[in-house]
Amino acid sequence: MNGEDERTRVVVLRGELDISTLDEATALIEAAEADAPPVLVVDLSALTFVDSSGVRLVLLADRRARDAGRTLQVRLGHGPALRVFRALGLTEKLDTGGVPSDGTTP
Repeated sequence: MNGEDERTRVVVLRGELDISTLDEATALIEAAEADAPPVLVVDLSALTFVDSSGVRLVLLADRRARDAGRTLQVRLGHGPALRVFRALGLTEKLDTGGVPSDGTTP
């Protein structure tokens, strides 16, 4: 985790996010959630690969945040995470910090 202040926690995931790394990624996100920050940022911009288990991890974190009245923001960058989340139509459903669904740069 880095980029933290009193209101925001940032979890940066690197490398691959798939079934083999899911437990570690889940633990990082749950540790950040434990402090109940008003804003949790999950930064996927440094990922080289993400599969359906990684997408599910983000969707579950988003649901927990919404249920608790908090905000989950997902940073997708311009690589594999953006392509996967855009292909699934999730850039319109998640708080992505203004990443357009059509591929243009904000």
